[in-house]
Amino acid sequence: AKLPYNICKGSPEKRLSFAKQLNNDFFNKISRQFFTNEVKFDVFEKTLKDATPKNIIVNVKNYDKSGGLTVNTLNDAQNAVEGFIIYLNKCRYGNGIRLLETDISLHETFHYFSHLTNPKHIARTAKMHETGLGDRTENFYKKNLYSSNKFDSKELSSKLDDFLKQFTLPEQIEFLQNSRYRMTEEYHAYDEGYRYLDKIQDIHSDMISEKIYGTEKEDFNFPEKIKIVTDKLRDVINEYRKS
Repeated sequence: AKLPYNICKGSPEKRLSFAKQLNNDFFNKISRQFFTNEVKFDVFEKTLKDATPKNIIVNVKNYDKSGGLTVNTLNDAQNAVEGFIIYLNKCRYGNGIRLLETDISLHETFHYFSHLTNPKHIARTAKMHETGLGDRTENFYKKNLYSSNKFDSKELSSKLDDFLKQFTLPEQIEFLQNSRYRMTEEYHAYDEGYRYLDKIQDIHSDMISEKIYGTEKEDFNFPEKIKIVTDKLRDVINEYRKS
């Protein structure tokens, strides 16, 4: 479940630009499918597949929680990612995906395209799943890194130091690299969602009564947290090289 290297090769900046380009192509297609204030799940899924430059297994399903979620489907026998599932909320008064939740849907499709264009990150996710490191670190990541709660940089740095003590140096490196990537991706995903929610309301202004705005990427302090994690990663790598 990845794009061929000749399609997505290049620097991290080029891969990011390519993922955003694919998301923009998808937006241009899906925005034309809103004949009412919602679009059906099967139409959204087919349009997403049509916007993907390779045959990728991706399914769009109803999410029974608020927000959205993009997950990898793993083949445990081969320790490989086979495809993706994007969970989105069903409209409360209909059966489709709401136009006014484009910030959520385009946030999630950016995750999807980012995964496709960064196979090394997907490989790390699969490895963390295989070793159980993902399960052992997920709660800390969500509570302390992927959180919009106010934070103190010194307090977070101290919590991170204490948390890492239970892991080996290679495990610390895996977790820190993965956390840095995930926060960077989330930072851009929130930006994508905010921008496209604004844009689709201009395109379909006749379908809304009052313009709304999505969650802003600044709410999560990702740049500050990424620096803390990056600085710690540098220290751990240096320690590992000396060992």
